[in-house]
Amino acid sequence: MNEITIYTDIGDSFFGENVNALSIKKLLDDMTGDINVRINSFGGDVFDGFAIYNLLRQHVGQINVFIDGLAASIASIIAMAGNTITMAENSLMMIHDPWSISVGNAPDHRTTADLLDKIKNSIVSIYQKKTDLEPTSISTMMTEETWFTASEAEALGFATEITDGGQAVSNIAKPWITKAPEPKDIESQTAWRLALNRKRLSLLDSPSRTAHKHK
Repeated sequence: MNEITIYTDIGDSFFGENVNALSIKKLLDDMTGDINVRINSFGGDVFDGFAIYNLLRQHVGQINVFIDGLAASIASIIAMAGNTITMAENSLMMIHDPWSISVGNAPDHRTTADLLDKIKNSIVSIYQKKTDLEPTSISTMMTEETWFTASEAEALGFATEITDGGQAVSNIAKPWITKAPEPKDIESQTAWRLALNRKRLSLLDSPSRTAHKHK
């Protein structure tokens, strides 16, 4: 069985450790038939995420998504490309509003805000297509930064099945994630590793450019 593993940030990286649309396309070009896509990621660049989602949707063959630990932010959008979406019973999914940094005068910031609204509309449509939930309900859940256990995601249509996953561990401290649950709040009582000092995180993975991150 073909397999693609997304166990890191989505988008470009100075250190070459991230998964981006180009790297996924190169893998898909050499694959035929059904593919398993394994995800444990807190998200990243929204446009790379959109491209990966579209590439998977366009592939001729069944896409089976497995969420092994966390599908947060744009990683949850990539998960929606699956014909099946299987979550480990102790995994999590998170959806939220797009997030960005902009520099400039008032019109510049308004332009960024308008772009974020358009990005959100695109995200809502993808979730709606998979779940059949009302767009207004999805929009509200995104604004509130909603975390789903596997059972909650399955009940709402974000996942199609649940499997025994053993123990999933993920570091979910990222600047575009603001409401990461404490271990006691996780239904499965998984020992999630949370960062002890968020101030040590750089505001952007690539500070030399304006970044559009999807929460």
